[in-house]
Amino acid sequence: MYVIVVGGGKTGSHLTRQLIEEVMMSKLIENRPEIIERLQQELTREALIFGDGSSPETLESAGIQAGAVLAAVTGEDETNLVATTLARLSSTCRAPSPGCQQP
Repeated sequence: MYVIVVGGGKTGSHLTRQLIEEVMMSKLIENRPEIIERLQQELTREALIFGDGSSPETLESAGIQAGAVLAAVTGEDETNLVATTLARLSSTCRAPSPGCQQP
């Protein structure tokens, strides 16, 4: 299973560590430089993405198209809603269909 975690606070960092310990492929997206600095001490560099988890470009760079599970655990409801909506739309548009615009 491939999991993308948006938000590097206590919940997000704990979840990502647990996933990595369970040998699951995991990426954590965080946009606060001071949190990224702390996370670099706790997680591998490959697991971290500096960026906005509500940005389609950031989610694509994290591999959302790979059929990932997304956990949005930021402290901002709007960011969590946008990230999960983008992930849902991304997963429904993998196969060509009339309602989806393929890149």
